[in-house]
Amino acid sequence: MRKSRLLLSGVAVAAVAAATSAFTNSNTFTTGMDNVAGYGQLTVTGVVVSNIAYTPSTTDATKLHSVEFTVDTDTRTMAAIMTLTLSGAAVSNSASSCSPTATTITCTLTQDVAFQAFNMTGLTVTSS
Repeated sequence: MRKSRLLLSGVAVAAVAAATSAFTNSNTFTTGMDNVAGYGQLTVTGVVVSNIAYTPSTTDATKLHSVEFTVDTDTRTMAAIMTLTLSGAAVSNSASSCSPTATTITCTLTQDVAFQAFNMTGLTVTSS
């Protein structure tokens, strides 16, 4: 009887794990992205990102001014938020305004940030 309870518990845990994963979206990124700043992690819900372009400041090339994400979905009616982090912590003064279009999402920083100040770029896209 003890073995059957243990087996039943294992089946229940596996069922919960399968049910949980069934509700997640998959994210696809192309390999060989050639980016100025690179990327560490992106969180994109329901949108496939195929390219990331980092645009430096026109007054100081060591600072980031905007980031353009090429997407496969018309995101004009969606909301997008970009987050810059350094070792898991949000970078101060890295607030941005994102403008989704049919093929791109461009996020412009309200204050240019040094490329060395972050090591991850996050993008979250949600339906409005």
